[in-house]
Amino acid sequence: MDAMQEALKKIRSDPTEATSSTLRDLIKSLDSGESFDLSKLYVLNYSDFSLALGILKQWRLDSYRYEPGVLRKAIDDPTVKLDVATLRYGRWGQGLPA
Repeated sequence: MDAMQEALKKIRSDPTEATSSTLRDLIKSLDSGESFDLSKLYVLNYSDFSLALGILKQWRLDSYRYEPGVLRKAIDDPTVKLDVATLRYGRWGQGLPA
């Protein structure tokens, strides 16, 4: 399971938990371009901290394929599926690479 899927599973299983809140805020900030307080990551246990780093790594690689807003939708709506294999490639709003 990739980091984003694992984080969504954790968030959806217990949305009120502090870890879920931190992961949700991280994903939403990546999706929207808003700021994120990195000190929140240091409160996480090592496993969840590693998951957060995995999210950052995955975002760096897959951000070219995610439609803006799709991650926020996936957090709030369990019916939204994230399958990077079916997502459009290329920065959204910049068109497809030539």
